[in-house]
Amino acid sequence: MSNRIVETRTVRTFGAPRRDRVQLMNLGLLGALLVVAIVLPYLGVTGFVISLVSTILIAATLAASVNFLAGNGGMVSLGHAGIAAASAYGAGWASREGFDPGMQVVFALGMTLAASLVYGLLSMRTSGIYFLMVTLAVGMLIYGLAFRLSSVTGGENGISGIERPEWMGSYWIYYYVVLAAFVAATAILYVVGNSPFGASLRGIRDSESRMRSLGYSVRSYKLGAFMISGTIAGLAGLLAVWHTHFVSPSSAGVDRSVHLIVMVILGGVGTLLGPLIGAAIVVLVENVLSSHVDRWPTILGLIFILVILFARAGIAGSTRKLFRRLRARRESAVSPPSPPPPGRSDTSVTPENNTAEQHQGKDLQ
Repeated sequence: MSNRIVETRTVRTFGAPRRDRVQLMNLGLLGALLVVAIVLPYLGVTGFVISLVSTILIAATLAASVNFLAGNGGMVSLGHAGIAAASAYGAGWASREGFDPGMQVVFALGMTLAASLVYGLLSMRTSGIYFLMVTLAVGMLIYGLAFRLSSVTGGENGISGIERPEWMGSYWIYYYVVLAAFVAATAILYVVGNSPFGASLRGIRDSESRMRSLGYSVRSYKLGAFMISGTIAGLAGLLAVWHTHFVSPSSAGVDRSVHLIVMVILGGVGTLLGPLIGAAIVVLVENVLSSHVDRWPTILGLIFILVILFARAGIAGSTRKLFRRLRARRESAVSPPSPPPPGRSDTSVTPENNTAEQHQGKDLQ
């Protein structure tokens, strides 16, 4: 009876899949950052630092809404600053008319949903550069309305003296409110992005025609994604106006929307920590470095160019790729070479048949 030697593929049956492990690593890192953020007010830092971190968290929340659309749906929006500004103007107008903070939230939510619906209806038929141009046009429309409707928006002077709820009066309590809102928004976008809805969005991103042929309503999915993203953007706008107590047409400017895209690209499109990393870089350059260097936009542009040239996946995405490459190199160095089959000399093992054995498995008699 002849001996049969069956060579089989080695299948990893323990541990989480690699993609899940990367996400768990991101969640672990985000959890460590959350612990540092929670104890930050107790570390003896000044109120300026707390206010600066609050600004970073608000910007990261707004950038996360852009990142959700770009990463899952392939839709890069140049109008999310307009949605945030609509929410801020809703709260500002309610405050000026003497409504309580609860009604400010209602008006801010109403303006957010209305603006997001307009954006979604006008842009759900488009994709690529056309989607970019439509969102830019609607953003410029909101910017123009903020200037022209002076009886409602205060015109060029904007609306000032917008008060937040009394229980948020202390700067460190408001910091915790902003932190909780950022964590909640990130968790919501993460869950939605990893749900069947998010998987369908990625399918539409890769091939609209294929998803349409499978029976998916592409326009409905795009509109739903824009409403979710716009709601998070409106939350960021409400937090921003409660933080600065002021809103003006500049908050709806195109440069604000461009800054959001810069944040997303710097951090890494479609990554969990990317919006926070990008927001930290942009806000620190804009608020700290600008007090020492007049040409801070040039430095921000150089940082952007360096990231595009040497880390096209963004800081978070490129770091993840680097870890994957190092791990693959370590695993290839640790795994022993497969022994040659009986009856075959070592010199008969060529790279071609060795590769075939690794991928297919082989019955050798």
